Amino acid sequence: MTDYKDCHDYKDCADYYDHKHGHYTYDMIEAEMMSMFDPLCMEIMPHVRMVCDRYDDPWRYPCPTREMLERWADEVMSCWSPSWYSAEVETQQFGRRRPFRSLIFALLIFELLRRRRRIFR
Repeated sequence: MTDYKDCHDYKDCADYYDHKHGHYTYDMIEAEMMSMFDPLCMEIMPHVRMVCDRYDDPWRYPCPTREMLERWADEVMSCWSPSWYSAEVETQQFGRRRPFRSLIFALLIFELLRRRRRIFR
């Protein structure tokens, strides 16, 4: 990570990129940032996208209800079932807080926001 304390202006720093004059498109930026996802997220994302493709309709439901997201998260959990994962063990270890379910919920929200970004801007 670059230390910016010696830079009086961002343009003085070696890793500064002037986005106004660059050739980045939104798709390029999104692809670059998506490549930084953890491998576990990359394993789950195809299932999240599949569920969103099946059920999401941004024109009918600009903001899906929590109940809808709960059902979608359940479906992702049933589609993505690695041999090492057990919901019972996760519940025993973490109680009501289930980190994998929370991760899937966050990925669902991320995907829904990504899909709405171009529609509602």
